[in-house]
Amino acid sequence: MAHYLLKRALSSLIALFIFVSFMFFVTEIMIPGDFTTQFSEQLSVQQRAALQESLGLNVPLGQRYLNWLGNLSHGDLGMSLYGSAVTTVLGNVLPYTLLVFFIGTLIAFQLGQWLGRWAAWPSGSADRWLTSIKRTLSGGMSLGAVIFYTAFPPWLCFLVATCLSQHLSMVREFRYGQRGRRELFMGKIWKNTALTPPVVMVKIVITFVVVWLFLGWVNRLLARKFHWRLSVGIQLLLFVSLLVGSWYVLGFGPWALSVMESASSALITYVLLSFGETLLIMRTSMADTLQEDYITTARAKGVAEAMVRDGHAARTALLPVLSRFIVSFPYMLTGVVIVEDVLGWPGVSRSLFNSLYQQDMPVVMGALLLVGIVSAVARLALDVVYAVLDPRIRYDRGGLRRAA
Repeated sequence: MAHYLLKRALSSLIALFIFVSFMFFVTEIMIPGDFTTQFSEQLSVQQRAALQESLGLNVPLGQRYLNWLGNLSHGDLGMSLYGSAVTTVLGNVLPYTLLVFFIGTLIAFQLGQWLGRWAAWPSGSADRWLTSIKRTLSGGMSLGAVIFYTAFPPWLCFLVATCLSQHLSMVREFRYGQRGRRELFMGKIWKNTALTPPVVMVKIVITFVVVWLFLGWVNRLLARKFHWRLSVGIQLLLFVSLLVGSWYVLGFGPWALSVMESASSALITYVLLSFGETLLIMRTSMADTLQEDYITTARAKGVAEAMVRDGHAARTALLPVLSRFIVSFPYMLTGVVIVEDVLGWPGVSRSLFNSLYQQDMPVVMGALLLVGIVSAVARLALDVVYAVLDPRIRYDRGGLRRAA
């Protein structure tokens, strides 16, 4: 498997190189003018030419590309045309996107596969009334998934923000389009602390992943030892309790709650936009497993219905869901771009959008490179997950194959 993953890693690096090279020339050629165009009314022709020379914008495009590749080969993403290092610019906004995209993606995936699993599985009840209710709820969830998945993102952003701030009074009202990053965190608790929002966000993401993996390990251990799994309701209760409890134990609980309050609109909107596809594919994939031989065999052995569903059917049904999920990563990042721009959440996507508008190409290329790396790593992780979930799949020096 290591040999196969090494080959895939090398092919991913080649694909990443082609991607960033293509985007470099496309952004430079397709967007008219350059960085100095925005100052054309304030600067004379001579001053603008001097600025272009000082920034290296008068160098031919091919030479600029070679210079950028040379810096990249040394791990240097270059300098923003505003004077800051690209790594510094991206480092300041990365925690904001990490919070919404990473946590939102995990929540959307978990929610979609839970609901899809439940919607596809027969009720198992002889009562026609209960069966009818189950079918109605299943159809309603599928309809809701389609509505949210195909919703116009800016409309959904405003709908969620208005609902949370005015009707439910869960969070204070923000006028996101007119407030900067600092104004999102101006409460009293932020005045006399060494903690900063980006630091707290990184801690939130780390604790979120640790608790999520811990509960997954516990669930897997219970299934192996006792042939029993935690119900969804118990998992949610334990997850929230352990997560919030860990924040307070580690000493940043109030600040973490403040961050989550500020991010609630962006996080909820992103989840609503993302979970529908997973739900629909999981429902279809689960329905396809109902007549498989291994499901019939498990039932004949007397395995509990919940274990048949979660330990046998869902395990296999996850494979096409994961495949589509990884392929959809670039489209999900597009959703983050829209959410951050509409709600004014100052993450990487918003920085990329603003840099494109200002033609700050070093920052644009740094952000695109980051997106490409995330996609490449996600595809490599998919190969590992495939081997773990499906015992029929093995890797050898020739690549992927199915065991006999």
